[in-house]
Amino acid sequence: MSRVPASRSVAASLALVVVALLVLTGCDELSARRLIQEANRDYADQEFEKAAAKFEAALRKAPDLQIAHHNLGITYSRLFKAGLETPANKALAEKATDHLQIWLAKHPKDDKVRKLMTNLWIDAGDYQRAIDFWKKVHDEDPKARDVIQRIGAIYLKSGDWRTSVEWYEKDVAAAVDGPGRLSGLTSITNIAFNKMLANRDKVLGPERLELSEIGLAAAADGIKIDDKSIAMWSISGGLWNQRALAQGPSWAVAVDRAEAQVYQQRTGVLKEEAKKAAPPTQAPASPGKGS
Repeated sequence: MSRVPASRSVAASLALVVVALLVLTGCDELSARRLIQEANRDYADQEFEKAAAKFEAALRKAPDLQIAHHNLGITYSRLFKAGLETPANKALAEKATDHLQIWLAKHPKDDKVRKLMTNLWIDAGDYQRAIDFWKKVHDEDPKARDVIQRIGAIYLKSGDWRTSVEWYEKDVAAAVDGPGRLSGLTSITNIAFNKMLANRDKVLGPERLELSEIGLAAAADGIKIDDKSIAMWSISGGLWNQRALAQGPSWAVAVDRAEAQVYQQRTGVLKEEAKKAAPPTQAPASPGKGS
């Protein structure tokens, strides 16, 4: 009887092992997909905890199944409660964003998931992770204004208005036309005005003056782009009035109030001009006889 060479015997054994592994892998993935279907039904019934447990079980069987990471991340986001400051709640946000990031590694342009993940970080107070994520996106396309604006907005939500203004200045620089630059400048004026208005008793003295100077400079640049911009003239008047609250001597307050009136008067003139230039409103036709 002829003997099979040892090398051929080993190769045959390895082939059988590979086939067995492939069969088991296929069975595991099939089982995982069935669990995902069950979890999806639980999610639709708003049984989020049950859904999360089944998605987790599916990933234990098939760790690379992308849809399971996607759906599990969204499920954890539904279990997370914004404003609840507990370690368990924060852990839910971390689990959600961890799974969503796995999904994004394969689907980097899924903007719905990127926005959801960003909102989770913000609601959990984890601003730095949101900033780090979007800065990487910015590095890939430094001229993408929507990304620049998003970073500016995150800094503003975190309380760092100065860095927020710096990013909106980058937005102005990235704009390719007048309307684009005007939009970025409007964001800067709004940051300055709203910060002073909402914190009237907290933002005082030097900080109020700093904000008013930033806002007024942006508004002046906006008026250079469009000298009939009602919004820019109007907010300039508001900024001068807010600036007046930082002044000590009565004469300084009076100067700022006078400047505010100049811009308010110009705003009124522009509104009247716009009203006259608008096409007349057509009155509804009167019903004819017998109608």
